Amino acid sequence: MTEPVRVPSVVEALIRAVAGGSEEERDQRASTFARGLALGALVGAAIAGSTIWQRRLAKRSGDRATISDSSEAPR
Repeated sequence: MTEPVRVPSVVEALIRAVAGGSEEERDQRASTFARGLALGALVGAAIAGSTIWQRRLAKRSGDRATISDSSEAPR
């Protein structure tokens, strides 16, 4: 079995310096990110569902128009 890859301490210190903030601030940023991600996913799903529903209704309306046109007596 292979050992997990270890990040060199210099790289880890650089990442912590760039990320900045205390542990509490990082937790808040992660929580805010997760909320934003979830909200974005919900909005995206709502838009996709609305588009699918509109296409379905348009297709049904088109089918009904075709059926009513073909059921009329020729003149």
